[in-house]
Amino acid sequence: MGKARIAFRFGHYGDCFHGSQVQPEVPTVQGVFMHIFKKKLKWTSEKMPVSMASRTDAGVHVRLNGGFIDIDESRWDPMQKDGFIKAVGHQLPDSISLIDAQRVADDWSPRRALRRTYLYRLECLPGWIEPSLDCFTEWCSFFEGTHDWSNFCRRESGRTTTRLVEQCIPWISNGRIVGFKIIGEAFVWNQVRRIASALLSLATGYRTVERVLEARDNPTIEIDLGLSEPDWLILWSVEWDGIPDIVTEIPSIPAPDYSSARWRDLCRQQQKEIIIRQFDIIEGKY
Repeated sequence: MGKARIAFRFGHYGDCFHGSQVQPEVPTVQGVFMHIFKKKLKWTSEKMPVSMASRTDAGVHVRLNGGFIDIDESRWDPMQKDGFIKAVGHQLPDSISLIDAQRVADDWSPRRALRRTYLYRLECLPGWIEPSLDCFTEWCSFFEGTHDWSNFCRRESGRTTTRLVEQCIPWISNGRIVGFKIIGEAFVWNQVRRIASALLSLATGYRTVERVLEARDNPTIEIDLGLSEPDWLILWSVEWDGIPDIVTEIPSIPAPDYSSARWRDLCRQQQKEIIIRQFDIIEGKY
């Protein structure tokens, strides 16, 4: 019996899962899909039937990620996209939005993406001082290009830490610097959150430009510039050849209400609202 490889796209609330990658005894996005495909729908008996494009930590909201599953052709042919969405979507919690599904080549992998786009909201980090736009734009440019990002990642034995960052630019909302937007084919683990920490240290004056560039340009010398919280990171999109990107505008965000002792809790609600609104828009269009 022939198999059909089905690529599907989805988003999820980061505060509802212990990350995207399956882990024992805790809820994860990959674990939810595996349970549905294996136990609920009985579409597969493989031990690890679901592969995903990007792994995210607990707290990281995801507007759009992607994965695949191999199922019998005889099952896919009669149901196609609409049947897949109905069958899987009915089993999913509200914290996951299933966007679409389509058959792809048998060797297609979600890991081989054209690019990934992340947003990081720096203004919610303690100590943030908004710099001039010129300064911040220059600082963001430090993180563009091809580099060995050993000092800006969680090091993993046997894995290359060299990556190309296509673009790193200010994220502007209502005329103020909210954070930054960063685009690349792929990122190493914790890369964006460590870049966020470096940018925060420049804004507060805790680190100098020279020290940040030293960390970037001397990967064999371990220089730790910190790791920012996952709560303010959004995986905005993953793009693949042959699959049209889902384009929507990044919404404006109200400035933090510093008059509240719980202003960061309010900001966390805003972060989640961004994703909720995006799910409404995307589900309405697709």
